[in-house]
Amino acid sequence: MSEDRKFLVKVDEKPGKNYGKNPYERTLEELFERGYVNVDKDSGPTSQTIAENIKLILGISKAGHSGTLDPAVTGVLLMGLGRATRLMEYMLKSNKEYVCHMYLHKKVEEKKIRDAFKKFTGKILQTPPIVSAVKREEREREIYYLDILQIKDEGQNVLFRVGCQHGTYIRKLCSDIGDYLGVKGQMVELRRTKAGPVREEDNIVSLDKLRNLYELFKDSESENEKILYEKELRKYIRPMEELVSNFKRVYVRDSATNSVAHGSGLAIPGVCKVEDNIEMGDEVAIFTLKDELVAMGIAYMNSKDVMKKKKGAFVKVTKTFLDVDEYPKYWDFNEEN
Repeated sequence: MSEDRKFLVKVDEKPGKNYGKNPYERTLEELFERGYVNVDKDSGPTSQTIAENIKLILGISKAGHSGTLDPAVTGVLLMGLGRATRLMEYMLKSNKEYVCHMYLHKKVEEKKIRDAFKKFTGKILQTPPIVSAVKREEREREIYYLDILQIKDEGQNVLFRVGCQHGTYIRKLCSDIGDYLGVKGQMVELRRTKAGPVREEDNIVSLDKLRNLYELFKDSESENEKILYEKELRKYIRPMEELVSNFKRVYVRDSATNSVAHGSGLAIPGVCKVEDNIEMGDEVAIFTLKDELVAMGIAYMNSKDVMKKKKGAFVKVTKTFLDVDEYPKYWDFNEEN
């Protein structure tokens, strides 16, 4: 979570002691239901194959990936576990970063290549390739940065890093840059280095390492060994709440949590605190006072209006993540805060 977040406090309330749990206090079994893994995808298997392997490795019934990667592409593949699979659609729509090796079929002056990269930074028009999961029609996509890392062989081999809007085809980007330069361009190798808030250096793990660690954990003969391997596993099986660190936050009162978990909209009386920069129409993450993700939703009003008003609908809930009745249905007057 960003350290410079600022919150406006509507109600100064402490979390109840008898319900809820901080995400980092979950057991491994609970993380299997509300966690994710940053998988280092190898070249070869499909994203769905990786998901099936995760289920087999951890012995769980539900796992889902953050968007299809071409079998040849390697790198960051976020894998939601259990309820966290519901978050994968948000990761699918999140911004991505890649490192790409592009080959140009003729020698090109370095200055021309650098000028071309400037031309393709910002908003571009791109037609998806013939083999793609979407309709082949020209659409606008944004390239946030396009940084050349290395140019070799008189301009024929270019290594670059690109940060882009979801749905940008890097293979097509290489082809379009080649056309702009008057030569053919093709993608040779591609690695995804970031998806949403998660980078490849953020506890990425191969399937083999995850499998070995979990087998060692299960087969541990002593309590000390089990603790050791569990600690190592927790580096890679992370709370799902980390995936929404890029979203603006709303904290809900304990007394309103169960209603939101049922899918009801969040009204102003149920708000404890809000991030100070929420605008009407923003997609926001709703949290308990113990930092558990309750739901995602759309804000009906901005933060300042929430602080001014005493009643009214604030957030339309679109997807829930907390089990119903984990929090009391009604206010518990005997609860000591």
